[in-house]
Amino acid sequence: MEDYAHYYKLLGDNLAYYRKKRHLTQEGLALKANISRAHISHIEAEGVQKVPSLDILFRLCAILRIEPYQLFQERTQDADG
Repeated sequence: MEDYAHYYKLLGDNLAYYRKKRHLTQEGLALKANISRAHISHIEAEGVQKVPSLDILFRLCAILRIEPYQLFQERTQDADG
């Protein structure tokens, strides 16, 4: 079986990055997405491979005003502000 740990880390790191860029707490994002804060926390936590459904992923992207691919894209220091 493939090890997708790198992608889980990218997803979590990028979700936290874009959430903070929109000045949202985990609780604030969770409320807007109609999911629990713990769910957001698990997605963002390093070493916790919590897989959001596509519906939730798309919802989070809409709230954060990003495209889904951006959650899996490596960012450079200067990219995205």
